[in-house]
Amino acid sequence: ADAFRIDMSLTAASCVVGAPFVVSLRVLNLSTSPKDLMLLMAKDEEKGHNPSTPNTKQHASVNTAVVSEVNGYTFGIWGLSGDDDGTTRHNRDHELLAVDAALLLGEVKGQHSVDAELRFVPLREGTLDVPNLKLYDKTEGKWYNCQHRLQLVAATKG
Repeated sequence: ADAFRIDMSLTAASCVVGAPFVVSLRVLNLSTSPKDLMLLMAKDEEKGHNPSTPNTKQHASVNTAVVSEVNGYTFGIWGLSGDDDGTTRHNRDHELLAVDAALLLGEVKGQHSVDAELRFVPLREGTLDVPNLKLYDKTEGKWYNCQHRLQLVAATKG
């Protein structure tokens, strides 16, 4: 059976708006077989987003990703289209900017773990939710949702 445990912790007790901070991760492969793992930021579309709401206006040129494929993996980067004004308008980007959108964790043997770090930049002060993650097993071609309730408090300099 496939099972994983992800322990997350903040490396600093507090953070400042506009200054990078690190979330430390330990990914434990609870199965007995090795897994080739990749970790990605999940798009929290369901969080605070109701597609049936008529007021949700989309900015097509800004919300279109420039897509690139590397070694069979497709990555999208927002904010690079030609008629873009340099801003992104995604609900998920209003609190934290993910510096690391994807991490290749590599092979994790059964009953072993791997440590990793994700970097973020807080975009506003207050209590902020760290985005959920998706774990991809490249060996099996399976996706796993990693949901949590990790939050941090960001303050302005001063």
